[in-house]
Amino acid sequence: MAERAPGTGDDDPAPTAAPGLAAPTTAVRPGPPPPPHRAVLERLAGTDGLVVTGLDDEHRAALVDGLRADGRRVRVLAPTPADAQAWRERLGETPLRPHRVAAGVVGTVEEIAAQLAAAPQDAWLSELLGPDDPLDPPTATGPTPPLDASELAALRRLLVAEHGERTLDPARRHQVLPPPAELPPEPHVEQLAAELLDVAGPAGSLAREMARPLIAALAGLPPDAAPALDPVLRRIDETVIGLGPAGEDAAWARATVDAVLDGRAAAAWSRAAAALATVGDVAEHDRGSGPAQVRVTDETLEPGPAADAFEAYADFLAAGGSPRRMFKSDQQRAVESALPALAVNRVDPLTAEGARAVAHHLRLRVIEATVADALAPLGRVVRPAEQRALMVHRLLSLQELGRRIGHVLDAVGRLRGLLVGLPADVRPPTDSLPAVGRVVATGRRLTSRPSADLARRELGEVLARLADGALPAEQAPELRATIAALRRLDVDGYAVAAEGVDAARVEQRELRRSDALAARLAEWPALLEALDADTSDETWAPRERRWAAAWSHRRAAAWLARQAPVDSVVTVPALDHADGADGADLLVVGPLRDEVPPGIEVPDRVADLPGHPDDGRRLLVLPLPAAPPA
Repeated sequence: MAERAPGTGDDDPAPTAAPGLAAPTTAVRPGPPPPPHRAVLERLAGTDGLVVTGLDDEHRAALVDGLRADGRRVRVLAPTPADAQAWRERLGETPLRPHRVAAGVVGTVEEIAAQLAAAPQDAWLSELLGPDDPLDPPTATGPTPPLDASELAALRRLLVAEHGERTLDPARRHQVLPPPAELPPEPHVEQLAAELLDVAGPAGSLAREMARPLIAALAGLPPDAAPALDPVLRRIDETVIGLGPAGEDAAWARATVDAVLDGRAAAAWSRAAAALATVGDVAEHDRGSGPAQVRVTDETLEPGPAADAFEAYADFLAAGGSPRRMFKSDQQRAVESALPALAVNRVDPLTAEGARAVAHHLRLRVIEATVADALAPLGRVVRPAEQRALMVHRLLSLQELGRRIGHVLDAVGRLRGLLVGLPADVRPPTDSLPAVGRVVATGRRLTSRPSADLARRELGEVLARLADGALPAEQAPELRATIAALRRLDVDGYAVAAEGVDAARVEQRELRRSDALAARLAEWPALLEALDADTSDETWAPRERRWAAAWSHRRAAAWLARQAPVDSVVTVPALDHADGADGADLLVVGPLRDEVPPGIEVPDRVADLPGHPDDGRRLLVLPLPAAPPA
């Protein structure tokens, strides 16, 4: 029997059937399924896309390879970065390199894009500030936020307190407040007050309370004035005693001092002091008068011009001139015209010696008249003396009395110079000798007791440190109240005021912290404007919780915008970053189960490809419109 080539049906003997059985049929084996891309391309024509099922990962990759081999430009859209990485491995593409872009943002371009897409709530900072600086190196982790989340919350709270609730006073920023260490504790202030007041009497006594304002004032002297207080008080004591205990002169001197101290006779005393200064020439004129006694008998004669005439005549005679009966000199005629108004004894006024003696005597009369005129407004009447000796004695006595009055006024002036450093409302009066006496007596009691003197000086130093050279208008009201309480030796008032200073210091510290935090946002004015416009919890509480994440989001978004688009395999966020699917004519989406990426529409037509392993997932093959010509 001859052999036949297998596979040729015409040479095969016809099958025969056994008697009583049906005729047998020939079994046809199915051939291998066509490549997936062929079936897809055949069914894709004229449609808006296909849903491809019946494949596993390997054959889905074969589908994409086949489509590309057929000349189609395919872009794969993977649901997740992990799917994108699996696509690249199966398609033989280079895996994407991971990057550390910002704090908490690490991964490939696909993964970073997915992270940004998963946190849209963090994009507000980019919208507010704009994109991050493109000049930053792409490998940097980005700028550190100017504030951390807790500082941002603190700034918002402080802005609400200042501009919303108004529990912070903006004026506090520039008010002078002492550091905590400068406020002595209340028990120490109480001890200082007790030490000072004890010089006036025991606790609870009337004398103690009456002396409190004066003691407090003297204890509040500035540190540079405090050491000089005791010498000045001693000097006042000595000069007042020098006025004398009684008598007409002592009474007039005390009245004059009172009138000058209260301002009634200040100008009159200035003229009197100038007049009494001329008494210094009395001794010289007294000696020059010699034995002469001169009395003015005619009130119309002015002693001053007459003295000038006699001095000129004496000089004329000393120069060789002589008196004449006829053709008299001008000097002789001037003297002879004055002689009828004078009673001259013991000298010849027409001789050089006598004329000069009369001139000196007349000078004494000029001084006497000057002093009399100057003292008259002060209530002191000085009548012309008949005898020169009495006139000289009276003038010298008035000069000494005036000198003593001047010493008292000078000493009180020094006391006023010390007290001028005190506020006007606590400055003790010094407008009379009794008022000055009270200051002197109280001050001497303070300075004579060492413990009280130390307390006085310490309180003055405390007050100076608290004021710190600032004007009252520059000080916080609480500080002014504290200083006022100390100047009154009011311990209870000091305690209340000191608590107010502590509260004001906290408020000032909060305001200055707000300024410091806001200054750190100076480079981000849009942030400050946003805070000024809206400080509500609804807006900012979520932002504060994800403050660092928002800065990382802004940094990562700017970095992602600078990356070259991924051409082959992308994820949905990366596709958005790549501005769609430019350059491709087919978009393969998947593998998918039930989920569909946003923005993707599922075609109605399904292409089931049998004959391949099936993992139950599907692909979407979508034709893309051609790009418009450039």
